Amino acid sequence: MNPASPSEKPRWLGYVQLALIVIAIAVALYFAQAPNRVERGPVSGAAQATPVVSVVKPAATEHVVKVNLTGSVRAERRAKVRSEVVGRVVWVSPDFTEGGTIPANEPFLKIDRREFELEVEAANMAVSEAEAKVGVERALPLDRAGRLPSIAVAEAALGKARAALALAELRLARTEISLPFDARVVSTDVEVGEMVGPASTAGRSSRLGVVYRRGVLKVRAPIEPGDLSRLEPAIGRSALVRTNSGTYEAKVTGTSSVVAAKTRLAALFLEFSDDAPPESLPVPGMFVRVEVVGPKRGNVYVLPESAARENDTLWVVRNGVLTSLEPGTVGRSAEGWIVEVFDSGEGVVVGALPAAEEGRQVEIASVPSSSSE
Repeated sequence: MNPASPSEKPRWLGYVQLALIVIAIAVALYFAQAPNRVERGPVSGAAQATPVVSVVKPAATEHVVKVNLTGSVRAERRAKVRSEVVGRVVWVSPDFTEGGTIPANEPFLKIDRREFELEVEAANMAVSEAEAKVGVERALPLDRAGRLPSIAVAEAALGKARAALALAELRLARTEISLPFDARVVSTDVEVGEMVGPASTAGRSSRLGVVYRRGVLKVRAPIEPGDLSRLEPAIGRSALVRTNSGTYEAKVTGTSSVVAAKTRLAALFLEFSDDAPPESLPVPGMFVRVEVVGPKRGNVYVLPESAARENDTLWVVRNGVLTSLEPGTVGRSAEGWIVEVFDSGEGVVVGALPAAEEGRQVEIASVPSSSSE
C-alpha cells in the first residue's frame, strides 16, 4: 500500500492551523486596546503643594494727585473784522494772513485816506468861519432889541462845525484798521485794490477776516467724575498742556455743569498762562495732553500695577494665608497704583497667582519694599 500524498493529509490539521491564527489575532487586538499605564504608589500632586508668592511690603508716604487727560484746543468766540468807512484798500500787513499774529493797536490794513483828509480840511475851514462869525457878533454893540440871540446862533453854528470836524477826523482815523488786543488770524478775505465798507454798504463782502484773542483760547478736556472729585476744588488748579511742538502752563478756570449723556464724562476748561506769546500757543482744533496737579495726599501706599487684580482688588498675605482686599483707590500715576493705607499683613502679592483662593496657605518668596523716596 502506497503512503498518503500531501493532498490526502487529514482535514483536522487545516482546522487547527486556522484556529491558531484566529487566537493570535485576538491576543494582538487585546493588547493593542489595553491601557498603557503603570501603577504607582500615592504621590503629592502640584495642586497639593504650597504655592510660593512674591510680595511687597508697602510703606506709607505722601503723594501729589495728578490727573492725566486728553483734550482739544478751541476758540470760544471769534471776531469778524470789518471796515467802518467806505474806501479802497491800499495796504495789507503781511501778518494779516491765516495763522498770523496781529499786535494790539497796530494797524494791519489801510484804506485810501485822501478823500477823508479833504473832509477834515473842509471841516477845519468851517470851524474857522464859525469862529469868525462869533467874533463879529460879540464885537458889535447891543441895540435896543439886544444882540444876544444873534450871538447864540453864531455860537451854535461854531459848535456844529467843531462836531463835524471831530467826525471827519474820526472817519480819517478809521482808514487805518487795528484791534485793541493781540490777535491770531483765522482767515482773511481782502486784497489790495478792493473796495470795502460797512455791512450796510458792502453787504456780505464787508468781512475782511476772522480773528480771535488769547482770552477766548481754551482747552476742553473730558474727565471721569471720579477723577474730578479727586481734584476738588478743581478750579484754580495748575496744569501742563503738552502738544507735539511744546509744553505750556495753564490753569483750570471752569468745569462743566452737566455730564455728557453718551460718554458720562464731565469736562475741565483750562486757560493758558499770560506769559506765553500768542503766536506760540496751540491753534484751535489741536489735540493736546493735559496733566492737572491736584492736592497732596498723605498716608497712602504706592503699589506696583502688578499687585492689582480684577475690579481693583488685591491679595494680602496674613498669617501665611491669602486674604482678598479692595483698597480705597486714590489714583494712578507713573509711579504706580495709589491707594489708601490698609493692614498689609506680611505683604501684598505681586504678579500672577494661578488657582488663588481666599484662605489658601502660601509661602513668601521675598519681601522687597514698594515705597519710593
